[in-house]
Amino acid sequence: MKKFILVFILLIISIILYARFIGTNNYKIVEHTIEIENLSESFNGFKIVQFSDFLLGSTKTIEDLENIVNDINNIDADIIVFTGDLINENYNISNEEIEQIKENLRNLDCTLYKYAVIGDNDLENYKEIMTDSNFIVLDNESNYIFYEDITPIKITGITDTSNIEKALNTTDNLETMYNIVLTHYPDNIDSLAEYDIDLVLAGHSLLGQIRLPFIGGIIRKDGARKYIDNYYEVNNTKMYVSSGLGIDNNYYYRLFNKSEINLYRLSSE
Repeated sequence: MKKFILVFILLIISIILYARFIGTNNYKIVEHTIEIENLSESFNGFKIVQFSDFLLGSTKTIEDLENIVNDINNIDADIIVFTGDLINENYNISNEEIEQIKENLRNLDCTLYKYAVIGDNDLENYKEIMTDSNFIVLDNESNYIFYEDITPIKITGITDTSNIEKALNTTDNLETMYNIVLTHYPDNIDSLAEYDIDLVLAGHSLLGQIRLPFIGGIIRKDGARKYIDNYYEVNNTKMYVSSGLGIDNNYYYRLFNKSEINLYRLSSE
């Protein structure tokens, strides 16, 4: 009996150490193919790279950001999207680190554009950092992506759901081939039901951060209480939720839930 108790205690300690030091530091590149009916040839194979919830100051460092930038650049993305939470809100960041972040994010390379939305940890200097890093911050606003075609893809950033119609509206209201929404909070998808949205890319949930067999993610928070897993289809809208790269400030563990960078390839059916 004593041996069993000792083995059990060692197992628990091993799981805790793994979840704290290994589970929080490695990441993988997860690829999804999104089949789209009547997608034009110019957008066939179009590559979108998403990274999310870096949360500098949790377990992530400037050196980690440099490695992530290098890995993303090896993908040769057409657009890059960041879905919020760049710096842990409780982290006392220095001016030198801010400049290092900008330098690394500027080095992110893609064919067309880099977009970002605002997360709950993104404070007053976030927009400045991202803009200085050549990102387009979509704060309840929309943009068009033209790529060798007269019919564009529309991309919208939703910060909050107070006026979605205004966020989706543009001055020219062009006919679009595909409509993408970027938002930090996956639960926002329920507010998009009456709109013609094809794809939502979100973060924030960290997929529950600690995932248990047959149970799934166990940590839910505002903005990710209903939708915390990596894929949903709601009212014909597909939503992918990234597990992110950092960890929540209140829970310094990841278990059965590797950090990730996400690659989406658009494909004609």
